[in-house]
Order: sequence, then structure tokens, then C-alpha cells
Amino acid sequence: MKKIALLHYAYPPNVGGVEIILREHAKILSETDYQVTIITGDGEEKNPKINFVKIPEIQSILKFNPVLYEKIIEKGIIDDSFYSLAKTIQDKLESHLDQQDVIIVHNMLTLVHNLPFVYFLKNYLKKNPNKKLIVWSHDQTYIDGENILKEKPGVNLNKEERDLLLKPINNAIYVIISNTFKDLLVKVMDLSKNQTVVIPDGINLQKFLEIDESIWKVVQEKELLSSYPLILSPVNIIFRKNLEYCLDTIFFLKKYFPNIKYIISGQVSNHRKNQGYYEKLLAQINELDLKNNVVFLKDSFERSLENSEIHDLYDLSDLVLFFSNGENFGLPLLEAALTSTPAFVSSLKVFQEIGENNLYNVDTVNQTAEQTADIIKKFLDTNKVINLKKTVRQKYNLETIIKNQLAPLL
Repeated sequence: MKKIALLHYAYPPNVGGVEIILREHAKILSETDYQVTIITGDGEEKNPKINFVKIPEIQSILKFNPVLYEKIIEKGIIDDSFYSLAKTIQDKLESHLDQQDVIIVHNMLTLVHNLPFVYFLKNYLKKNPNKKLIVWSHDQTYIDGENILKEKPGVNLNKEERDLLLKPINNAIYVIISNTFKDLLVKVMDLSKNQTVVIPDGINLQKFLEIDESIWKVVQEKELLSSYPLILSPVNIIFRKNLEYCLDTIFFLKKYFPNIKYIISGQVSNHRKNQGYYEKLLAQINELDLKNNVVFLKDSFERSLENSEIHDLYDLSDLVLFFSNGENFGLPLLEAALTSTPAFVSSLKVFQEIGENNLYNVDTVNQTAEQTADIIKKFLDTNKVINLKKTVRQKYNLETIIKNQLAPLL
């Protein structure tokens, strides 16, 4: 099992974007084929799969020795106190690094907060040139927004200190969190001889959306994150739900969106003789070649869904189809409203009573499924919220980023 160390000044519960990303990286990597060690100046980790090493001297010097920080950063003085701290870091850190196959340092080599650490690590890599190092750059001292600074207020480095900060480490891979930041970083540092890779920050979709494990298993098995659009019919499988019209609509939408997924959340009702209807739907799916596009959750659940699982489906989906031929109410309209999921519904009087003028009404009696598909396509093409949601789902799920972009570097 490959051993990987992740380093940063601090770690949760300390507040910070890099701290949060570091914890998510550690969790995801530890659940795959890696032995993960967090090495940090402050924080805590209770996950038994993650080794945790706290070395207070590698946090920002300002936090534990403001006088030394002022001397090194604000006055540009390197004296015995600088080298003494570097030696302390060496004594406490070197043995941990010796055990690792890959060292990933987040931000500490591009910021000034602990230059004795940078001094130690550069010397360590000279003595261990075959050690794989990934320099993960979220920020750089002389980059402010989209501007490169000739001088940084409060930072007065001497030449040796500037070299520590600005000269890349031989053979290190520099991971940069966006192309925009990369364009700036390569102007500040000469990275022409280093491998540079853009790997964006991301978000743990399952955790952020609080998706139940039961639903997440379906998401992974059916590859829902890479599909678009995700369309939900939160109904049981009974005649009046008009699912055959929905399937025809999906068929025409598939011509525009080949990787469309259509989720039918409910069961075949056992209160009525509905098995024939379900068999009819299966035959229609085969005829329309939608076997890879339609997801019956009944195949994954022998029970009705919990409220939290239903909520998950709405959170994930781009829109709802609710084309019933008849209803006395319509709870999915309320659920769609509370999860801000657009709902395309049949023109039932009760739906208009509930949703007033705030629904996307479809005359399923007089309008063909192809016409309905064209309306939905135009809606999807022009809805910026849905398109941004698609982008986040497909490009910025942290687990996918780690698997597809970081793992090959390891």
C-alpha cells in the first residue's frame, strides 16, 4: 500500500478553505489503496484510517512566535533563530517523511508563513532526490487576486529568502488549482523545468448534499454524476401516472442528450392490478432503446423511500416530470418547490390550484411527446442554474477529481 503524507500549516477544526480541502483529500485517499498521514502544525483527526502527526513548529510562525515572524518576514533577517527552528523541524519531521512514498505539501512552499520549513524541505529533497514531491499551490505571496505584486505590504525578504520562496524544487510536480492562477504563478516562478498540472478544488457532493448511502450507491452504480440531464418522476408505477408519455419524451430528449438518465422513484402499486402496466413500460423501454437511460429505483429498494432519500433525488435531479392523467392533489409539486427543482406537469386543474402560475404546464392530451421534448430542451439550454449544476456535478465532485486527476500522479 502506497504511503502518502499531506502537509499544511493547520488542519480542522481550524477554519480555512485549504484545511477543509486537506481533510476531504485525506478521507477520500484513505478509503482507496493509500495509507495516509496528515502532518500539520495544529488540528485533530479522529478517523482511524488516517495517521495524524502534529508538529507545532510547522504552523505559521506568526501563530507561535510573532517576534521571530517579524524578524524573518518583515525585516528580512536570517540568523541563528531561523536555523534553530529549521533544525527543530528537521528533528521532528524528517523521520516521518522518510517513511512516505509521496509527499504532498499544500501551500507551504509558495507562502512566506514558515520559511524555515521551506529551508528544511528543500535541503531534505536535495538529500533525497528520488522522493516524489507534489507542491499543491492554492496561493502565492506575490499574487493578489489577478494581480502580480512587485512588493507585498509587510513582507521584506532578503535575496536568500526570496530564492527560498520563488525558486522551484527540482523534479517536484506543481499542482495548481486553476488555469487562471497557473498563468499568474508561472510569471512569478520559473516553472519551465517542472511538471505542472491543473487540478481544481472541488466539493464532496455526497457530504455537502447530505445524500444517504443508499442513494449514493445508486448514483455510483448508474453513473448519475456524469449523466445529463437527470430527470425524476417521483411517483409509483400505476396507470394514471402516464409514464408512457414520459418515456416517449425521454426518447426524444435522448436525441439531444445521449447520456440522459430518467429516474422513476416508486414501486409497482400492490393495491391495484398494475403488473401488466409495468411490463408494458419495460416493453416500451426496449422498443425505444432506453435500457441504459431509465433507472427504476424499485430495482434497488424493496421498500418505500425515506423522506431523506426522496429529498436526495430532488437535490440531484435537474427537473421533474409529473404528467399524471388525474390527481386529487400532488405532493411532488410541494417537494419540487421546496428543493427548487423545476417541475413540468400535466395541465390538471388541481395542479393549477396548488402551483398557480408557477409551474411548467404541458398539455399532454393535445401536445406530442416530441413537442414536449423540444420545450424541455430549450428550457435546459437556457437555464443557467441547471447548467452550472451540471458543471459542478460533472467536473467538481472531489471524489472524481481525486480518482481521475490526482491518482495518476501518485
